[in-house]
Amino acid sequence: MIQRGLRERLRVLHCRRFSRNVLVHGRRCLEGVQSELKQQLLLPNGELSSQVDLWAAGRQGVSIALRAAALCERPFLLQFATAKQLELVGFEPRDSSSETNDARAMFHLTFLQAREAEAFKKRPKKVLPVGQKSHPNFIPLAKAIATELRWLPSREIIAVETLLLGKVKNTYTRTFSLARAVAQAYEWQLADAQKCVRLFHCWALERTVEDLEVHNTGQADSKLQEPRVLQLLLLPEGEPPPRPDGSPGIRKQEETN
Repeated sequence: MIQRGLRERLRVLHCRRFSRNVLVHGRRCLEGVQSELKQQLLLPNGELSSQVDLWAAGRQGVSIALRAAALCERPFLLQFATAKQLELVGFEPRDSSSETNDARAMFHLTFLQAREAEAFKKRPKKVLPVGQKSHPNFIPLAKAIATELRWLPSREIIAVETLLLGKVKNTYTRTFSLARAVAQAYEWQLADAQKCVRLFHCWALERTVEDLEVHNTGQADSKLQEPRVLQLLLLPEGEPPPRPDGSPGIRKQEETN
């Protein structure tokens, strides 16, 4: 626990000194966050910055953050943050919702150089959908993500996605569950007792669903809604970890059933 606390403290100090920070709460608009994020990702000379850190609080905040990330086309790490970390980078208490009392409602997105961009253009080996039932218990989804990543062949990707359709609060809830599940899967990889460590990078993508039939919900704006999906593509690092007996980390046929 001491090592983990020191690691978190060093991470925040590094962000304050060497990186560019974007702060996102539920009252910010998507267009404003997207514009600021794009500006921070570019250096004055037009080159890409080496690292940009985005800090988000609450279900609306992280929903806005992930949709902005989808418009910027850069890989990133998605981790949980703490209230203390948000305070250290300049997040005002009034900018936080009551959900920030929950240790699983604050997030840190670390945007990286786009060295792996081509790998994210592959067709995902598996797509894990996020439904309304994933809230509040996101742990089963996080376990499914961790399991798929543990056996995934090198340079392959999986996807976790949610439909951006229906009531706004339900869309926020599903996106929130998606973020928490991915961040939890990443946190498990950092655990000191974890033997099958396999870190991974994320890539956000927003796309139209052409083959989805949308029924009129009776709401005034239902005809104006276009079925879209927010998708997080996950790319693990390196080869699958070996099995406990030392044999290659290849998924056996019976483990896929």
